[in-house]
Amino acid sequence: MAAWRGSQALVLLALLLVVVGTARYGLEVWQDSGSFVLALFGVPALCAVGALWAERAGRSLLATTVVAALGLLSLVWSLLTGLGLGLLFLPSSLLLLGAAAVSWTDRRRNTPRPAGA
Repeated sequence: MAAWRGSQALVLLALLLVVVGTARYGLEVWQDSGSFVLALFGVPALCAVGALWAERAGRSLLATTVVAALGLLSLVWSLLTGLGLGLLFLPSSLLLLGAAAVSWTDRRRNTPRPAGA
């Protein structure tokens, strides 16, 4: 298992924001839009959970790429659904992108360099 990193704290905060937003607005959206609530809240939640899994399981810079891709997907989803509650997910999307940057910095620092570099 990978060591605890600052990026994991950012991903956990992003997940917490999604969970709080879901708890706050989930019932309202269910009454208004029905089962679309699963897609509306599910995409950012899956992105945050996937990013946390990648951070915990990945040991290479590939994990950073996965976190960045999931952050970008969450950001696009936030902007696509922005006329409704989508902007609620903007902070968590930005936190995921910030986590990718922090993860990249941490992993680059811990990557062994070739002898001549």
